[in-house]
Amino acid sequence: MSEGATGSGSSRATGSAGGDSWTKREAAAETKYIREEEQAKLKALKEKLKAQRKHLDDLDQHLDDVIKESNASGQGEQK
Repeated sequence: MSEGATGSGSSRATGSAGGDSWTKREAAAETKYIREEEQAKLKALKEKLKAQRKHLDDLDQHLDDVIKESNASGQGEQK
């Protein structure tokens, strides 16, 4: 790379060593950001799954109630 080229690290006052530490720091910050975003997405999915489970439990309970009412009134019997 030529003197002062983007990514060469020599355009900074600290030279190539400064560029290396800056690159590592930037990569670490990006990794942290990505990890935090993934954690937020997983948390949202977990909450959505929890809501879906509750909905399924409610439907299950409703079906049980309908079956009990049907059996109690004699409608569940086949003639």
